[in-house]
This record gives sequence, C-alpha cells and structure tokens, in this order.
Amino acid sequence: MQFFSKKMFSLLSLVSTYALADDSNQFSYFGLNLQHNSYQHIQFSPTSNPAKLTPLSYGENLSDKGLRGFVGHQFNRYFALEVGAGSYGEAGFQVTREQTGSDGKPLYTTVVDGGFKTFAGDLRAVGTYPFNDHLFLKAQLGALFWNNEFTRLTGTTAVPEIQKTSANGVSLISGLGVGYGFNNKIAVAIDFERTKIASIQTQNVSLSFLVRL
Repeated sequence: MQFFSKKMFSLLSLVSTYALADDSNQFSYFGLNLQHNSYQHIQFSPTSNPAKLTPLSYGENLSDKGLRGFVGHQFNRYFALEVGAGSYGEAGFQVTREQTGSDGKPLYTTVVDGGFKTFAGDLRAVGTYPFNDHLFLKAQLGALFWNNEFTRLTGTTAVPEIQKTSANGVSLISGLGVGYGFNNKIAVAIDFERTKIASIQTQNVSLSFLVRL
C-alpha cells in the first residue's frame, strides 16, 4: 500500500485541533513545526565508489532537522485547511583529507562536499478526532510544492568533483499524529509523515506548536 505517493515536498506536520475550538468550533490559527527529516537511498556518488577514495575519507549523513511555519483555519471540530512553508533538513556528504598538523595532531581538510537541500510550500486538508477536551488524533493529506538542489560526487577517485542539479515538483504528502490542547489558545502535536522529494523517499517526525488567533 502506498501510504504516500509521487514526488513530495516539505510541508508536513500541522496542527488543527478540537481542543482549541470555541463554541462554534471555527477559528484561525498559526504555528511552528520542528522536524526531523530522514531520506532513504540517496545516491551521492552514482558514478564512483567512495571506498576507493583512499587516502581521502568519505562520510555522509542522511538526516537533519528542518523547520516549517504555517497558518490555518478550523471549519468545525473535524476539518481544517492549512498552508505552510519551510526548509527541510539537509542530507549531505563530505570528502576530506587527513594530514598531520604542526602540533602532531590530525588535521582534516575538506576536498569537496555536497548535499540534498529542499525548500517547500504546502496546502493541506487536516482531519481531527477529539477523544476529550484536550486529546485528539489527526490525519492530513495535501500537496507539497518543492524546490530541490542536489549536489553529487563525480570525477575520478584521484580527482573528486561535484555536480549540482536543481528541480521543482509537486508531491503528495500524508501523515498521522496525536495532539494535546493545554487550553483554548495553545496546543502541541506530534506527527509522522512520508513523502517524496526529487524521487527520494522522505520521512518526517515533527513537533508542532499551535496558537489560536
């Protein structure tokens, strides 16, 4: 089952909440979302084998922290629409050379580096199911409009180089989460989301802070 589909982007985690609703269950809100973004099967060196870079060293990271801001409108206790924008955490690689400094300690010099950088905007429909006046479940489905810069390792093992490509796209983003409203003004939510950015499967775990206007 494809929980999420097609190219996706950085719009995720959002917080709509029954706990923050007034008597009419209708209000506007804004919030901030802190994300941990992780990426699967990124090929930073599609044409070369990093293991053969000796005496150079190769390292990479496939996750990082991201940030998203959003505004939304809760139409009733079960449904909201939200728009947001933010920057995804950057995955990256680095090729370094180890030398001995004048003090006899190792000294590392970067030869080349690159990364997987994304800025995204999103439009989402958010469904909420309240258990009580504070605790609620939430699900979201939306479109992610992303701009991505992907820097790869090219060249030879003797002379490593980099190549940059840029792409734009629209992806489906989906997620499930749980939230808690402290009062009729402030709530928090934890969400798990998946999407694709530049054909790279992307997973997000996020913590959202929401304030009712």
